[in-house]
Amino acid sequence: MKVRHNLQRHIIVVGMLIIVVGLFSASDMLHGGMEDVIAWIEGIIVQAPVSGMVLFVLLAMASAMVAFFSSAVIAPVAIYAWGKAATFALLWLGWLLGGILSFCIGRFLGRSVVGMIIDEEKIAGWERELGTRARFTHILAFQAVVPSEIPGYVLGILRYRFSWYLLALAVTELPYAAATVYLGESFLEGDSLVFVLVGAAVITLGITLFRLISRDRGREEIVESQLNRHK
Repeated sequence: MKVRHNLQRHIIVVGMLIIVVGLFSASDMLHGGMEDVIAWIEGIIVQAPVSGMVLFVLLAMASAMVAFFSSAVIAPVAIYAWGKAATFALLWLGWLLGGILSFCIGRFLGRSVVGMIIDEEKIAGWERELGTRARFTHILAFQAVVPSEIPGYVLGILRYRFSWYLLALAVTELPYAAATVYLGESFLEGDSLVFVLVGAAVITLGITLFRLISRDRGREEIVESQLNRHK
């Protein structure tokens, strides 16, 4: 199915982008220039720390709701300004709030509004993949491997149980927040090997999860077809 091929492509692209950033950080000239920019932004943040944190959370929310922006880009700035623990907490909070808001948009405003944010073909494809009786394990895997701007809207449209969605969202965003902080710190230290290893791991893990979803879904389809045959 086309939606599955798109998911595979997305996973590979994310992994490759991580590797490219690692190669970028290996350049002394480019990395030095980025450090100067980060230090300059950090100086501005220090003058208004509360406003800076609020802005960072809002940007993290936006990254969880739209495809054109990633809060990983500004993670090194936050780490430089507030440290790893605070950055982790703010990232997780922002992504959690963004997921909640996207779910509410899908549930209460519906397909017509979501269609302005996500391609209608993607929405329909994931609706077919999940169905209205998706198990929690499916939702957990869906939330883990699909681009973050998609699950909340789709599950909101499907009127999935909010408490289970919130649990899946909270659980799956924790390792991503930890990985983002870890990569942000590695970028500040110029450790390009970490990016190469993490990029390879993302590709491997993502494809493995994808295959598990496909296999599980295939078994359900076989069972359903057998039941329908005996009706």
